[in-house]
Amino acid sequence: MTSFAELPTDVQLAKSYELTNAITQALTQFIAEANPYILFNGLLDNLLRLTESEYGFIGEVFYNNTGQPYIQSYATTNISWSKETSELYQKTEQQGLTFSKLNTLYGEILKTGKFVISNDPANDPRSGGLPKGHPPLNRFLGIPFFSGDTLLGVVGIANRKSGYDESLIEYLRPFLSTCGNLIQAYRNNQQRQMVEQELLSYKRRLAALITKREEADNNQSATRQDDDRPAVILGNGYTYVEKHNTLLFNNEVLPLTKKESLLLQLLVKHRNQVTDHRTIESFVWKDVVVSESSIRALVLRLRKKLPDITIKTISGVGFLLAV
Repeated sequence: MTSFAELPTDVQLAKSYELTNAITQALTQFIAEANPYILFNGLLDNLLRLTESEYGFIGEVFYNNTGQPYIQSYATTNISWSKETSELYQKTEQQGLTFSKLNTLYGEILKTGKFVISNDPANDPRSGGLPKGHPPLNRFLGIPFFSGDTLLGVVGIANRKSGYDESLIEYLRPFLSTCGNLIQAYRNNQQRQMVEQELLSYKRRLAALITKREEADNNQSATRQDDDRPAVILGNGYTYVEKHNTLLFNNEVLPLTKKESLLLQLLVKHRNQVTDHRTIESFVWKDVVVSESSIRALVLRLRKKLPDITIKTISGVGFLLAV
C-alpha cells in the first residue's frame, strides 16, 4: 500500500496544484453566490478524482431535539443500488441525504470528533454494516472539519485501491479548512438574511403604525369633511360616493369585496396620483405583511370587475387611477 507521503515529489506537487485549483474554483463560486449543493458537488467530484476514490459525501453537522448529532449532506455520490434508493436519491438530491446512525464508521466521527480510517470495514468493530445490496465498501476515510472547536461537518470517501492513511489527511487539510470556511460563511449569510427579513418586517409595521396614528389624529376633521365631499365621477357610468365608500354603476350599487373596496377607496382618494405598494399594503392589509404579487393580484381582480375604469401600473412603484 503506497501512502501519499511515499509518492514521488513531482506527483505530490501536481496533486497539490490540482487541490489548490479546486479550492480556488470553489471559493470563486461562493463569491458568485452559487447554490451550496452545486458548489459542494463540484468539490466532491474533485476530491474523489484527487484521492482516486469511488464515492463519498460532504455534509454539515446538525443536532436533533435530543442533542444527537447527524449529518445533512450537501453532496453525495449517486450509488443507487435499487429502484427505491434511486428514487430516494432523486428526491433528496437538492435537499441532501441525512446520515444519523451512530453505530457506523461515520457515526464514530460524530461521537468522537476524530477522523476514521478503515481499510478493512467488513471486520472493523466500529462499522454497523451496510444496507442490503449496497455497493462494496472496501476502504473508508472519514474526516471532520471544524470552526474553532465547533464540529461543522464531515467528509467521507471510499474505496481508494491503495487504501487511506494519515498522510492523505495532511494533504487534504487545506480542503477541509475550505469546507469549514464555506459552511460557516453560509451560516453567517443565513443569519444575516434572517435579520434583514426581520428588520424589513418591523420597518413595514412601523410605517403602518405611523399611518394609523396619522389617521387617528385626522379622524375627527376628516369625518366632518366627509359630509361635504361630492361624488367622484370616474367615467363610463361609474360614480364613487366617498361619503359612503360606495361604487355606483349607472346609479346602481356595484358590490365589491372588502379588500377590493379598500383598494378602490385608496385609489380614488389619490386619483390621478401614484399610490405606492407600501401605502396599499398598509391600508388594505393593515398589520399583515404581503408580497407585491398579492397586491398585483388584487388590482387584477378589480380591473376585471371594472373593465372601463383605467388603473395604470407604474412599474416598480405602484398604481394610478386615471380620472
